[in-house]
Amino acid sequence: MKILKRINNNTVICVNAKGRELVAIGRGIGFPNGPDEVTLDKIERTFYGVDSRYLALLDEIDPQVMEFSAQIADIARSNISRELSANLPFTMADHISFAIKRCREHMFVQMPLSYDVQQMYPIEYKIAKFAIEGINRGFNVKMPRGEASGIALCIVNSVVASSSKAKSNTVRKDEVMLESFTKIIESELGVCVDRDGFDFCRYATHVRYLLERVQTGEPLNTENGALYGPLCEQHPDVAVCVDRMAALIEERFDAGLADEEKVYLMLHVNRVCAGSRS
Repeated sequence: MKILKRINNNTVICVNAKGRELVAIGRGIGFPNGPDEVTLDKIERTFYGVDSRYLALLDEIDPQVMEFSAQIADIARSNISRELSANLPFTMADHISFAIKRCREHMFVQMPLSYDVQQMYPIEYKIAKFAIEGINRGFNVKMPRGEASGIALCIVNSVVASSSKAKSNTVRKDEVMLESFTKIIESELGVCVDRDGFDFCRYATHVRYLLERVQTGEPLNTENGALYGPLCEQHPDVAVCVDRMAALIEERFDAGLADEEKVYLMLHVNRVCAGSRS
């Protein structure tokens, strides 16, 4: 297969015999002075249809975590009848990598809606429990059981959305709200948000599911709302952004935004800003 772009020493973007682009991983196939083509026997794993914004993760995440996440994504696709996003191995790897880091640093965060996830998505939760067992064995950590709900939600959130007219209208309105939120960040904090970056992709995903929770009346149920006051003191400018976002939500949905929701929104706004300033 012809190599179109080298991502790192072990990863390339190439095109197969049918003219379809893919991401290929294999030991040494991306060396800068290597050949312009790669043979199938040197490729260990391929990914098709991946959003280019996720490719930066290949430089950030341990290859062992990436391969493990790809295996879990394969299991999910084999056991779930709905279509799953091609980006799932990457979003899963991002989540698992951060979870392992938290665990090794003894940072334990209560996972929201853990019981609800277990009841509403039993197949996804079962796969997630299997993943936790594999992480504990393969990465020499001992994760709390609650982490399974986070992994399960990675799978749930990767389901490709329906293309029905009603769903499309909702998606369109939510995208307008997302852009309004982003313009608030830019005007209040004086940054130019990189809408093609991975931090923005994380933030956008959070906002979409925040809006879904507001519309369904199923708020977060964690103990992290107590962090809202200290975060406002540390980041008063970000707090102003979130207050303006909350006002837009109240105007559109006639619903207030709980402190717990504001905490997570502030964290994502901070991350987007950090990426835009770097």
